[in-house]
This record gives sequence, C-alpha cells and structure tokens, in this order.
Amino acid sequence: MSDRQQILIVGMADSIHVARWLSQFADQPIDFALFPSSPHRRIHPIIKKLTSSTSNNMSVTIRPPSMKWLALPLSALDIPFENYFRSRLLRRLINQTKFNLIHVLELQHAGYLLLSTKLAPNLPKVFITNWGSDIYWFQQFPKHMQKILRLLSIASFYSAECHRDIEIIRQLGYTGSSMPVIPNSGGINMDEVPHNAQLPSQRRKILIKGYTGFVGQALTAIKACEYAADHLHNYEVVIYSASLKARVRALKLRYIHNVQVAILKKKTPHHEMLKLFSEARVYVGVSLSDGISTSLLEAMATGCYPIQTNTSCADEWLTSISGSIVSLNSIEPHKQIGSCIIAAIQSYEIVNQAAIDNLRTIRSKAAHNSINSITQSFYNSIVLGSAEQ
Repeated sequence: MSDRQQILIVGMADSIHVARWLSQFADQPIDFALFPSSPHRRIHPIIKKLTSSTSNNMSVTIRPPSMKWLALPLSALDIPFENYFRSRLLRRLINQTKFNLIHVLELQHAGYLLLSTKLAPNLPKVFITNWGSDIYWFQQFPKHMQKILRLLSIASFYSAECHRDIEIIRQLGYTGSSMPVIPNSGGINMDEVPHNAQLPSQRRKILIKGYTGFVGQALTAIKACEYAADHLHNYEVVIYSASLKARVRALKLRYIHNVQVAILKKKTPHHEMLKLFSEARVYVGVSLSDGISTSLLEAMATGCYPIQTNTSCADEWLTSISGSIVSLNSIEPHKQIGSCIIAAIQSYEIVNQAAIDNLRTIRSKAAHNSINSITQSFYNSIVLGSAEQ
C-alpha cells in the first residue's frame, strides 16, 4: 500500500463540483479521505456511489464516519463558536493519519476551517483550489482578506480556473506553485452535448440564470428582457435556478410585458439543461462575481449565444465576435444587456458565427477528455515534487 497516495480532501460533501473532481481519479491508486466542510442534509449521490464502489482503483471515505450525520448539527454549533467543534475533529484526523497532501476545495468554508485547526507548522503539503468568487469577490472585505493571506501563506500549491485569480494571488505575495488553469467543473463532456440542435438563428428561447442570492443579479437580467420586450413576442424566456425574487419579477415580464416565461424546477437534471441550452438562442448570466461560469461553457458548447458580465473571467474565453461581455458599472446596465439581447435576436450572422467560434474554443480548451488528462497529473506532480512554479 506504500505506493498509494493518501490525500485528505476538505470540501463540501453535497457538492457536484467536489463529486466531479473526485470522479476524475477513479483509475488512480489514491485513497481519498473527505472531511465535509459545510452542512449537508445528504451526501451527493455521485460521492455516495464513489464511497461504496469496489470497481475503482481509488477509494473515497467520509472521515471521520460520524461526519456523514454530524456535519449539519456541528456546523450549526460552530457558528457562534468559530469552527471550534469541527476544527477539533479535523485536527485529530490530520494528526492521526499520514496524509501525503491536504487538498482544500473552496476557500470560505474548507479553507477557513483548515485555518481554524491552528496546525500550520505541522501540516503536510497543502493544495488550495479557488472556486469562482473565493478571492476575486472576498478580497474586498478586510476580515476575509486576512484569512485569504493566511491560507496563501500555508499553501504550497494553488489552482484556479481563471488567469485573473493567478494574477491576484501573485500580487498578494503568494510564492508557491500554480497548477495549470482549467475549468473547476472538469470541462464539457462533448458526448453529452446534443448533436441534432437547430442552428442558433432558428431558436426561439432566451435562457437566464435565476440566482439573486450572494452575488447573483438575475433581476437585472430579467429587467433587460423587459427593456427588450418588444422584440421578444415570438420568444420564450426560460429562467433556471430561479430564486423567489426572480420568480416574482418574472411575473411582471409575463403579465405586463406579455412575454412568454417558463421557470424550471430547481434541480433540473444536467442532461436536460444541456438540451435546453441547445434549444436556446441566447444565454444571459449576470452576477457581481464569478469564475468562468459553468453555464457560460455550456452555452458555448451548445451554440447558445452568451451574454456574460465582466465580473467573471469570460474575457479569457470570449472574443468580441463570439459573445457579449457587459459591465454592471454603467448607470443602467439592464439597457446594455437588453441591447445585446436585441442584437442577437436581429442578426442571424452574429449568433451562427459565434456558435462556430465557441465550439472550436470548447474543443480546444474545455473538452472533458483533455481536461481530465491534465487534472490526473495534478497529484503526481505535487506529491512527487514536479509541480511548476
């Protein structure tokens, strides 16, 4: 067993992102111990399947086993006690197990929890993975900035899905190794993308991400559709992951502006979402902060014209031809977004050419098979000491 890597994952046990990350290593001789970093009512089905699988070379276990049930109550107790209870469990796990590596998947829950163990001098190698807004958004808050700097000081390895974030950590003084910049979601499985989709210019759906909590700005996206309403009478606006606020605002779009509106169930299966993207002419994602945005990649892969705010790193993926990158800093950002929607509706050439360019980009930079081969080299390069500075 000495040739097997022992890796501690501190991450969300109910997260699809953690599940997809772990799934990539099924054939590798790795024993993963997963310490839940946030409250959950259930383990993600993919992770649960991985923990019971006997056909994989790797193994995944929830450690300690009691965290399958205690993550929720202990997280509640830890709110006033600043991670006291879970940090003690995590510290004991680290002290009692000879891990080759501690991998922190996401900073505000997993990273801060690791900091609260106060084991920095005795830690194994630490690898931190930055999710969408972990640093870009939270760096503006002094208390968060202090913790981010402490995390960077104990980390030897760092990964992110945006070159933007690599530049930020270097400016903050990080001197460790940076892994290749790739989508945290594992990229797009092109075998799952519908191949019988209509040309974008023949489609009659506008797709909107409906988040309003945290950094989501779906109300601005819906307001943009109100601005463009005169051009949408033959279109259907479809809102997914819709918050209550987004649902209420959508009523105005439907009944006052006479635009067809459909609101999806919260947990629409992934294959149905890809089908929906392949039926949509335009995708609109508006937020105060984001990484690449998995929805952006899915839009690009399915020929859906993307409109994304510049608070993401969409500029690392889109050109002025292949999509629209808009700013929330303008006086009336909904008008800018609405104008982009109108332009995409009025021009067949814009959306059809964008689909060609974006599919080429996805195949070269975000296809699951090529991303998977890169991620599978991460742990070997870290544990064996070949990661680049």
